[in-house]
Amino acid sequence: MFKKSFVIFIIFFVSFAFAKEPISACPALQQCLGVTPKYCSPENSKPNKKIKYDQEFCAPFKELSLRGLSYEDPIGKIIYTELSSEYRVIYESKGTFSATPAMISFLFDHMPFTAELINAYQESSYKLKYNTPDQKSFSGTNGRSLSGDFIWALQDSASVKEKFRYVFLGYGRAKVLRWSLYGTAIAFLDMDPISENKIAYKLRAVVFPGNSILNSIMQMNVFKHVVNEKINQIVKDVVSSANQFAKGDKVPIQTIFKTKSPQEKQTLELFKEVVNGKPWTLGDALKKDKSYGK
Repeated sequence: MFKKSFVIFIIFFVSFAFAKEPISACPALQQCLGVTPKYCSPENSKPNKKIKYDQEFCAPFKELSLRGLSYEDPIGKIIYTELSSEYRVIYESKGTFSATPAMISFLFDHMPFTAELINAYQESSYKLKYNTPDQKSFSGTNGRSLSGDFIWALQDSASVKEKFRYVFLGYGRAKVLRWSLYGTAIAFLDMDPISENKIAYKLRAVVFPGNSILNSIMQMNVFKHVVNEKINQIVKDVVSSANQFAKGDKVPIQTIFKTKSPQEKQTLELFKEVVNGKPWTLGDALKKDKSYGK
């Protein structure tokens, strides 16, 4: 009924890169957007001779600017700075999954519950927790080789397809082949409802190798294959869980929730209502939490 409805997990565990020398966003902002922020000086605005500021390089700068990400915003400054790196590797995934917008919005609004739902059916160790009251900062792990800390930089960016245009900043850790990797990633997740119970998605995750050797490694087919396998395993976990829940097998989730708090049990009951057609919009969880902001 909502196959692959947890596509957000793909974002969480693709966030890895490599340590690199400090860089400045100023040259790229000037070359790509024609702007000079107040924190830029003539010295740190000089173009990097190793970078060709062409259409391909500047594309994400222009896209984020159109989506409404300010280079003066603290998170925006970090994202534009990362994008100013000499090397990039882009992982892209797209497809469709069976779900309603209400289900997707509910799962985004209750990420710890989403992890528990998977654990109930897969006997896995997924974990997600919010780090701030506004739920825009969170941490997650699949309990195996992938984990990260994330900031929800933009919601409903560009004001199109309400609540279905997302941008994330992630600091991730992963073990791929013989490498233990860590670093920063920027992820774009765009979704489009194409029928009452079907949604198309496109994910782009941009990571930043620290040098040409690491860039070559990350571009290798074998490396990308291993990364994709890790992503596919997560998708497999959530798809299997979703299918069991959708088919009416509530025993695993009800069993694991027997020892949960009354509030967590209430979340499960509310999710059942959303699956059965109850309206839900991203952000409703905070609106319903009377303690938020006090």
